[in-house]
Amino acid sequence: MENSDFMKKIEEFLKGKKFESIEEANRALWEFIEKLNNTPLEEFCGLSPNKMTDILNFPFDSPDVVSFNMNISPPFGSPFVTIFILLINGIHKECGIKVTCTGNLSRNFCREIEKAYLTEEDFKFILRDKFPIMKEQDSIEIHIVRIISEMAGYIRKYKNKFILTKKGEKIITDGFKIDDYLHLLKTFTLKYNWAYKDFYGKIDIIQDSFLFTLYLLQKFGDKFRPKSFYADRFFTAFENSLRDILMEIRTPFPSVKEVKDAYIHRAINRFAIFLGFAEAPDKSFNKGIFHKDVKKTDFLDNFIKFIP
Repeated sequence: MENSDFMKKIEEFLKGKKFESIEEANRALWEFIEKLNNTPLEEFCGLSPNKMTDILNFPFDSPDVVSFNMNISPPFGSPFVTIFILLINGIHKECGIKVTCTGNLSRNFCREIEKAYLTEEDFKFILRDKFPIMKEQDSIEIHIVRIISEMAGYIRKYKNKFILTKKGEKIITDGFKIDDYLHLLKTFTLKYNWAYKDFYGKIDIIQDSFLFTLYLLQKFGDKFRPKSFYADRFFTAFENSLRDILMEIRTPFPSVKEVKDAYIHRAINRFAIFLGFAEAPDKSFNKGIFHKDVKKTDFLDNFIKFIP
């Protein structure tokens, strides 16, 4: 709700009213404000200002707004989980992977991981025969998973090798559980910088509103819709903040369209699809990034419940 709209509602409420005391006026005003803050808004797609505040500031600590089902299996078919498990198993099998001089995984190990999770069609699509992996960053997916795995405490560097921590070894002995997925999700959304390795500007609200993105997908994602559908609703919800950003950042952000493109890239492609909350008509992750349509997965509905 814009400040101007909010003040208009306050003025309308106070118009013509008489109070016996300042205390009575304050009490009536605060009750009215509380009612406003708990009223669902169209621009928030049915969320109230209070619930939106919790979603933005306390995404994992607002049980009256959202809950996470810890009695289901992780999304094993998602690109992120697939690569993560290959990474953990590979490090375990090799008793550690040598760290390159730039602090990354070795070229050959990255090639082995990519070969294990990409189909022949995927290889052709990304032109791997012409542009093979020469360094870890040549596969942005492997690079991001390695960074998150290290940040989340599953792997670490020791004597010029990537080795598993006790938490990583537990994956080997007990398997990958939903608790591990939630821990990785928290690391991905709260610690990792989504702006890393892309060409868009600093727009923190895209990452801060990750739970709102999942709310939108759960609400509207029963069928394939254009990714732009979600970008439009994101922009409507945070239009004032985003227009302020547009005024502050001259480059590389000259237009509303490019703000929405940044949202699609970070929130839909590199978050929702990557972590298993959404899918494109083509199951290939690489092709899915370029496909215009997306819908929610069953995992999203099973894992997250938004409380009305």
